[in-house]
Parts: sequence; structure tokens; C-alpha cells
Amino acid sequence: MSYITIDGVHYTKEEYEAREEEKRLESLAQYRAGLEAKAQAEREGQRVVGDLGRAYSAYEDFLKENPGLALHLKDEDAVHHKVCEDLLKKLKKADLAPRCGYIKVNGSTCASPRMKGKEMCYAHDRWAGVRPQKMDLPPMEDANSIQVGLMQVARGLLDGQLEPRIAGLMLRCLKIASSNVAYTNFEGD
Repeated sequence: MSYITIDGVHYTKEEYEAREEEKRLESLAQYRAGLEAKAQAEREGQRVVGDLGRAYSAYEDFLKENPGLALHLKDEDAVHHKVCEDLLKKLKKADLAPRCGYIKVNGSTCASPRMKGKEMCYAHDRWAGVRPQKMDLPPMEDANSIQVGLMQVARGLLDGQLEPRIAGLMLRCLKIASSNVAYTNFEGD
């Protein structure tokens, strides 16, 4: 029986493979935890910016009804007030921007603003550039699109359009996509 020695410890092939798989799973768990923490922080940032915009809008409405009650701000507060006004104007302008023309597998439209001179947002424009030319696979952005991709691979295999080796590789890619789908968020929320 052959052994693999790492840091003075002897492992059988099976023990080594189990050790490597455990390390891979631990690394994947840390990566996913990092993604989730980042997504949570982004959601919290979006919530705070939304709260700020709503509070400022309410203050503006209050001042329209009660113009004599406007606060007289100190210099530092005036700067912060100006920043809030600019942010609110930009948020209102962003809300009016044309939206991405991409229609998802589930029939809903993408809510992201589209890029200047393009019909799609940044993400869908990039995805369009890397779509396979031999098959009409949707971007693997949610469980619905992964399921459609699975059905298309099965159809291609049954119709003889895909070689079994290529279908196997595609199914492996779909398996990876399905394990990652819970940790991805293309909505920007």
C-alpha cells in the first residue's frame, strides 16, 4: 500500500483525498460566508440610503407646508445638507433611467438601468458576449434558468446535437451553478 507524506504524517490515498476534500469544502464554506457577509452589507447600505432619501423627501414636504420652520444650519451641517440634496437628486435621476431590456427565464424583466447606447445593463450585456453559439442557453442567474439549461442539454443529447462527452461537461457546469445559486445575487438588492 502506498502512502503520501505531508508534514511528516503518512496518509493512504483515500485519507489524503478525504483530507483534500475537507479542505476544499472548508475553503468553499469560508468563501460563501464572505459572499453572504458582503451581500448583507450591501443590502444594509441600500436600506440606509433608501431611508435617507425617504427622510429627506419627508423633510422637503414638511417645509413646503411649513416654510417658516426651515432649520438654519451651521456651516458643517450645511455641507452635509448639500450632500444629501445632491444624493437625492441623483437617486431621482437614476429612477428615471431607462431599464435593461433583458427578459429572464421566469418572464420578469431586469430592473437594472441599461448602459448608455445599449439595450441591456452591464451584467446582461457582458453575459450576451459569452453565450454559447451552438446552444441557446440562458445565463445561469437563478434556479429557473438552470432548470431550463438542464432541459436544453437533455434535449440536445436526445436529438443528437450534443456529444455525450460535451453533455457531461455541461451537466457538470449546471451542477456547479445549482450549488452556487443560493449564494449569488444579480439583482443588486
